[in-house]
Amino acid sequence: MNEVHWGLLVAAYLFLAGAGAGALFISGSLVLSNKIEDKHHLDTAKISTILGTLLLIIGTGMIVFDLTSFQYGIAHGDMSKFFRFYRLFMTFEPSSMMSIGTWLLTLAIIFALLFCLSFRVKANQPGYSRPFAMINVILAICVASYTALLIGDISHNLVWSNSILVVIFLLSALSCGAAVVLMVKTRLKITDTNHSFAKSDSALLALELLTVCVFAYSIRNISIFNGVDNLLSISSDAGAIWWLGAVLIGLIMPLLLNVTSIIGKTVASHSKEYLLAVLILIGAFCLRYSVLLAGQYY
Repeated sequence: MNEVHWGLLVAAYLFLAGAGAGALFISGSLVLSNKIEDKHHLDTAKISTILGTLLLIIGTGMIVFDLTSFQYGIAHGDMSKFFRFYRLFMTFEPSSMMSIGTWLLTLAIIFALLFCLSFRVKANQPGYSRPFAMINVILAICVASYTALLIGDISHNLVWSNSILVVIFLLSALSCGAAVVLMVKTRLKITDTNHSFAKSDSALLALELLTVCVFAYSIRNISIFNGVDNLLSISSDAGAIWWLGAVLIGLIMPLLLNVTSIIGKTVASHSKEYLLAVLILIGAFCLRYSVLLAGQYY
């Protein structure tokens, strides 16, 4: 096994950026669908936008810390290395995914902050901006997809070059965003009496489960073709994290929780909703971490 260069910090970036993008996508969608005429939906969109922006900023900080010279500068007391990251903002190279991502994340953070500010109050009337909502929906899709394109830019990698990763990371980002929104709704004591949220979340989780299984099957076939062990075998660290963390904890268990509530026609308790959200978020992180590890296993 090769040395692991991209570890927890990069996995945290992929996770936080995806969760932030997903939350911003759902917040923007609530605004565009006019559901925020209901005060509960307005409060949900407002808080989810703030949380999504914070997650995006923190995640971006982690990728800057891990992929530039921050760590070298700290370890050796070299301030010139410590501040070297600013060079990413001095040029734009269309052929570099890192350069594209730098400017994409910068734009996403700027417009996310503007979207936050658009939820202002004027003359006792709630304010919000549909144009900013539309821009954030578009940028959220771009950021969620970019997290897969970043690692996919590395040539001839049996795991990272798989194009279905873009779909998986996009769906995972949306499910993460749904988990963030669910925690907000639960905190605001908004009850999903008609199970509309549970049904939408179940459909998203089922689709994501299908895509991750297709991805795992393709990795198995690619591994056999290239004469290497299955890179997502449950006997490996990456495979164990993938099957137990991403698939079982992050997809199957939340899906079962949703389905039991829908079939039983019972309103989920707040503790159950928090559990559902936490399981999805844990699974999303495990998904990204296992993909990073598997791509460095040969």
